[in-house]
Order: sequence, then C-alpha cells, then structure tokens
Amino acid sequence: MDLILASKKADKTMMEVEGVGGYYGWSNSQFPLLSQKKLAAGLLLLHPHGFSQPYYSVSSKIGYVCEGECIVGLISPEDSKEEVIKLQKGDALPLTLKTVSWWYNDGDSEFKIIFLGEYDDEYTPGEYCGFCLAGFIGTLNGFSNEFIGKSFHMTKTESEKLIKDQSRTNLLIKINEGTKMPHPCNKVKHKVVFNLDSAKPCVEVKNGGVLSAVTCRNLPLLGDVGLSAVVLESGALFGPIFTADLSVQLSYVTKGSGRVQIVGPLRKVVLDTKVEEGGLFFVPKFFPFVVEADEGGMEFFSVITSSKQVYGELSGGKKSIWEAISPSVLEASLNMTPDLTAYFKSKIAKGAVIAPPSTI
Repeated sequence: MDLILASKKADKTMMEVEGVGGYYGWSNSQFPLLSQKKLAAGLLLLHPHGFSQPYYSVSSKIGYVCEGECIVGLISPEDSKEEVIKLQKGDALPLTLKTVSWWYNDGDSEFKIIFLGEYDDEYTPGEYCGFCLAGFIGTLNGFSNEFIGKSFHMTKTESEKLIKDQSRTNLLIKINEGTKMPHPCNKVKHKVVFNLDSAKPCVEVKNGGVLSAVTCRNLPLLGDVGLSAVVLESGALFGPIFTADLSVQLSYVTKGSGRVQIVGPLRKVVLDTKVEEGGLFFVPKFFPFVVEADEGGMEFFSVITSSKQVYGELSGGKKSIWEAISPSVLEASLNMTPDLTAYFKSKIAKGAVIAPPSTI
C-alpha cells in the first residue's frame, strides 16, 4: 500500500483580494489523497469588513472557526428563508450542498474558517466546487441580457446595467463601514452550530489537554460524520489511537505545532513528521496514530467519516485495549515477567488517551 501522507499547508489560491481576504485550497498534485479518498478541504480568510458573496457548494462540508468572528447568512432552497447567525472561535457549522451562504467579518480582527469533509462531485476532485450568485464569476454574469431581462421583468437597459455592475465586483469584496447588515439570531444558531471550545470535554487531563467531540446526537445536521477538537499543552501526547470502523480522519492544525506518527500494517511507519499551524494531515482507517505537542502546545480539528466515532485506544486509561486484555495474555504476548505485567497494568489504569509531559 503506497500512501503519501505527508502533512501539507494550503498551496492553491482560489481567490485573493488585497485588504479583503482570500479562499485557499489543497491541490490534487500536492495532496493526492484528498481526491483518492473523496475528501476535500478549503480555507476562507476575511479581514475586517470583508464579505464573501452568496455561494452554494455541490458538496456538503463542515466549517470550523479557527479564529475571529463572522456574521453568516444561510438560505435553504426548500423554503427560501434567510437565517442569519454569528460565528465565533470554536464554532462548527455543517453546510449541506443545497445551502446558499454569505459571510461578513463585522469584527476588528482576522476571521479564519477551515472547511473539511467528503465530496461527491466529479468537477474538481479534492476541492470544493460551487457556484457564485453575484460578481464577475457569478451565475448572473453567465446568462444573456435577454434572458436576465425576461426572468426579472426588466427592460433591456436595466438588465444591461445589472450585468455590467456584476462584472466590476469579485467574489470577495469590502463592505463600507456604517453599512447596516442583517442582525444575527441566537435562537437559530443553537439549531445549526455547536461550539467545541465551550462544550464539556470527553477527556480532560491536568497539564495534558482536552478532547471535545460532537456527533449527530448533539447536532443532527452533521449526518454521517463526526467532529473532534484536541487541545494539547506543551509536550503532551494524544494517542496511540485508531478508528475502529471504516472511517478515516482528516485533521487541520489550528494552532501551534507538534509531531505526528502513523503506523500501518507490519509496523510500517507511514508518517513521522512535524506539523504546524495551517497544516492538513490524513489518518487512514484502522491505522494507529499519535500526536505530540511542541513546547508552545498544539490544537487540531478533525472530521471523521462516521457518526459513531468508535476508537480503539492503545494508550492508557479505562478504555484502553491493553487494560482489557487479561494479565496472563498480556504477559505472554509482550514477553514480560508477572511483576512487570502487573506494573504495566497499573500504569495503564492511571493513564488516559491524553498524557501530560513525562516527569521521569
């Protein structure tokens, strides 16, 4: 099995406007696993007052806010009703392929959101493909003046002006200060957004870090995928762990740096590399992996292609597979003395999937 798992940062600029923001992706040539595994990733960056015009994707995806705040408009073709929400760091927002969305940074700092998930179209393998409604690459700019005029009951002069105005704007534009934008609704947000930063952690270890997760039980819009966010303190370790079903994991480093090791069949190390903020790494199904944070700590967000999120833990803790194995089997398998086996079991019982820095 020849898997190129090297961690990569976004290397493809889809759109970039100075002082406004940009949309970036991972090219198929640099990260071929995305297209091979029918996964996709994209990164949206908006500066203060930056605005991303109405757009819809041909694939569903999950957005996770890495930093900043943003007002988002969501329109479903099923009811043509606009719902406006306010996103902040740690928010996870599922976007279905049918949803039209626009994005506006109303804050005074940079807004960054990573989109991860599966794709089910054949247009741009490994990348999110979609349709802009406005701007020079918008759908309106593609139709003839005659059809636009008839569709919107406009005169020829009016339709020509509408199309001409579209040709002067980008997908990303800057909104003038003082422009009154729609007001977000907190009631709507609770239905479509889950904040992983404020959620009760699944695992919390002193001086080690936290693991937070969400599935369709917490957020029905997720469907058949799961999400997790891991925050590791300086020198802390996450794993070894593996997905114990047919799911794969796509992870994005939102802060800090560290080291990732992934082991394949017959103890083959398929990845042993440093990962940094902005890096993307992929974990195949059933492959055990471990992440160690550097001195400054590390945070990463993951999409798992399963709603159950069943993990096999090869680390310490009550859920550890090592903990479940009978002492005599453990003694024979690891070729240890009874005393060493008992010591090993005692260490496992005190541990967790997140381990603080060793003091030995």
